Amino acid sequence: MTTKRLRRLALPLVGAIALGLGLIAPAAPASAAGAVPKGDPYLLYTASISASGSGTGYSSYINVHDAHNNAFSFGIQSDKGSPQSKGKPRYIWERVQNGKFTYGYLGAASNKVTPVGMRWYQNDVGTMIVNHHTIGTLKVELHGRLFFNAEANARLNGDVVHSTVQNTRITVGNVKGRTGLNGKWDTSFSFRGLKAKQTNAPRVQGATFKIDGRVAGLPRGGNWDTEQVSGIAMIAQKW
Repeated sequence: MTTKRLRRLALPLVGAIALGLGLIAPAAPASAAGAVPKGDPYLLYTASISASGSGTGYSSYINVHDAHNNAFSFGIQSDKGSPQSKGKPRYIWERVQNGKFTYGYLGAASNKVTPVGMRWYQNDVGTMIVNHHTIGTLKVELHGRLFFNAEANARLNGDVVHSTVQNTRITVGNVKGRTGLNGKWDTSFSFRGLKAKQTNAPRVQGATFKIDGRVAGLPRGGNWDTEQVSGIAMIAQKW
């Protein structure tokens, strides 16, 4: 990853995808996070994910975002264009705050199926979980109704990704009538040849996805930093 690049972020807007552009810069681990509060988080999102493929880069993520250009993602990425990882799988968090994108690596990962998770507390602290253990904290602001993605990406034309996001479990909310999820998972968000498929539809809690594809149609010089290159399943918080 370079320190000057643009990435398109998928956010919901009037039932569609709004593409926000943010300047990317690496951020230090913890990134000025406050203390993790006692008690239950406002949000807990867990799944078991895997990421494999071919070419220069591929990834698998779980993601939460609002409708105000704020987002928090955690997953596994392999990126031969990254001087930090040099194509080796790494755990990575990604964060957008008011349209500005930052990221950080949290150590070596495996492409095999791995239990991961994210918590978010209303004092703007997020945590990242691997194999049921918290491995990092992050300052993250989120506002209003939340939306959840199971997502995979690939980097360049011709790159292939084979991702799974299995047994998704999401608890969210602390206000009566605004807890849990609304409707069913929407797998229609397909960009540049990548597509999510729910393999146990119509499950909501416990939903499992295969997200696969070969990237095609990027313009000259385009990549996952400048274009939306992803297959996404999305569901909304009850509101």
